[in-house]
Amino acid sequence: MNHKERRQLILKLVNENQITTQEQLLGLLKEQGVVATQATVSRDIHALNIVKASDSRGVTFYKQLQVDTADQHQRLYDAIRSNVVSATVVQFMNVIKTTPNSSFATVLAGLLDDSDLTDIVGTLAGNDTLITISKTNESANVVNKLVKDHMDIN
Repeated sequence: MNHKERRQLILKLVNENQITTQEQLLGLLKEQGVVATQATVSRDIHALNIVKASDSRGVTFYKQLQVDTADQHQRLYDAIRSNVVSATVVQFMNVIKTTPNSSFATVLAGLLDDSDLTDIVGTLAGNDTLITISKTNESANVVNKLVKDHMDIN
């Protein structure tokens, strides 16, 4: 199951159940035959705009916030502005450095994966380095320009 299918399943589970912990969500995913790590599910929750909400009894549970496309773009731009240190094009890829030791590269990868950017076919993220993969050198240059246009260059 790819990340988009897993995220669709997570949305379905969150909408159909009152899930109170990530461990509970991991268990429900496992029941559906999906094995995922807590870190992966945490990134998915963030990318899907799922937050903790409280009911009238004070019980907290996961709920998806509805965000329109303009808000998603602004969220991506804000994330780039606040956390990207550099972006370098290497042929059909971009190497994007985020704030050192911030673990933000994985969050940014999720935002890019969920965006409507057709110039990115995939991402690979570590702690503070993210690689975007494009089909062509030209597409990689488009991604690089987008990132650099939204970086906070002081």
